Amino acid sequence: MSEHKAFLSLYDGKRGWDRHPNDYVPADDGAHIQDSNDEWEWWYFDFSFDNGYKAVVTFHYHNMFLLPHVPTMQMFIYPPKAPPIVKMWAVRPGQENSAAKDHCRVQMGNLLAEETDSGYHLVMDMGNLGLDLTVKNDLPGWKAGSGLLWTDGTHQTGWVVPVPRGTVSGTLTLEGLPHPVSGMAYHDHNWGDFELEEHFWGWYWGRIFDPNFTLIYGWVIPKEHGSPIVSPFLLGKDGEIILGTDQITVTIEESRRDEQFGWEIPQRLRLTCRGEGIHVDGVLTTERIVETLRMPRGDEHFYHYYRFLATYQASIEIDGQKHEVAGETLHEFMLLE
Repeated sequence: MSEHKAFLSLYDGKRGWDRHPNDYVPADDGAHIQDSNDEWEWWYFDFSFDNGYKAVVTFHYHNMFLLPHVPTMQMFIYPPKAPPIVKMWAVRPGQENSAAKDHCRVQMGNLLAEETDSGYHLVMDMGNLGLDLTVKNDLPGWKAGSGLLWTDGTHQTGWVVPVPRGTVSGTLTLEGLPHPVSGMAYHDHNWGDFELEEHFWGWYWGRIFDPNFTLIYGWVIPKEHGSPIVSPFLLGKDGEIILGTDQITVTIEESRRDEQFGWEIPQRLRLTCRGEGIHVDGVLTTERIVETLRMPRGDEHFYHYYRFLATYQASIEIDGQKHEVAGETLHEFMLLE
């Protein structure tokens, strides 16, 4: 397989345009790797609660961001008007660390994420901070084409979105006190069997949850200039996936230098998608940085991660019908130094 074709693995070596995709299956959210610290995999969930709080939790079955890829769990709680509350745990010797292959069931110590007949169930008891939540899909599970962002036939990395958009209800525990919560949810799943910095420079990722529309995008940038950019994109409307494709363009129209680490970070990001029956033109404007992480990779190398709170505005045309949307969302920038 040619190096360039490896970056076009979503649609078998070419660009794809898939109206109403429906090939996601529950096993796509099962474990894809061997139980080995040479490979990595994570299940990611985030929530926007009606009380103004936001939460991001990740089950790192084997953590890509650490060497070796040890099992860790993370919880970030974002209060409306206060600094983030963060818990990061590692699986201790003797604790369970298992993941089913035919559907999502990840058990890490006493923390659990599982797909059941009634939806996804998350239980994370991390001392005085915790979640006990049920997530139900508002959109069907989705993967862009094969779900493989890169493969040379021997090694691979993949990304699927079992919950492009969902509703959540349950309990958020803060300082040991339980609070009933409800709101909106998102869940995706990544895996791989090589170090991403071997082939990629970094990525931008984000989504929009408008009352009627859902947009999810990735812009995964190759390390070697001239290689194809990997660009999965979903457009959903009123409980239906309208489009899955990798034919989008993401442009950083305005950036600023991060004074802490010196990297250029996006202030204004434009996303466009144009094809048969579909035209999307959207802008994300960063309001503030809500998370900055610097993760050592050995030999004085690091990953840098930024999570932003942003406003969005977008024009969406579907089969001749035009719509304007606006609101607030989270998006991210990962740099694989």
